[in-house]
Amino acid sequence: MITPSATGAARFDENVLVEINIDNTGDAVEDLVIQAVPRDGKMYFFGPAKPAAPGTMSTILTSAPMGSVDITTYGSNEMVSSANGMKYFAGPRDDPFFFDFGQYTEVINGRATGFNKPGNDTFAGSNVMSIVVEVPKSMLGSADVLNTWVESKKK
Repeated sequence: MITPSATGAARFDENVLVEINIDNTGDAVEDLVIQAVPRDGKMYFFGPAKPAAPGTMSTILTSAPMGSVDITTYGSNEMVSSANGMKYFAGPRDDPFFFDFGQYTEVINGRATGFNKPGNDTFAGSNVMSIVVEVPKSMLGSADVLNTWVESKKK
């Protein structure tokens, strides 16, 4: 979560790899990964491709399909790039989630039985660093169900 006053200075850490894991066989092990690596104001994407090895250790798949996009600054029009049939975006954006944390606490503590309508958006005005990848389903295998999860891995 980034406060509005800190958003202009927010940057992706160049020592962190963001890896989108895709299980297309239903065994809870990644069969494909899409990797996002920030460098010098750009976000570089590799994959989807078979990981060098499943698990918590990763090698950047430099021989996999690749694309990149300039990291968009907050408040400017988004920059989207296309390559290899995929679309990419990276940059700070408004937090898209609504959550009434105060009412949640009341429910958990037994002082309320449900949420208010519309409720109070506790995180309104907060921002997040976003990475968005649009991938054609044909690049992910023929499974009807895909399991996905994201990891950030520090160098």
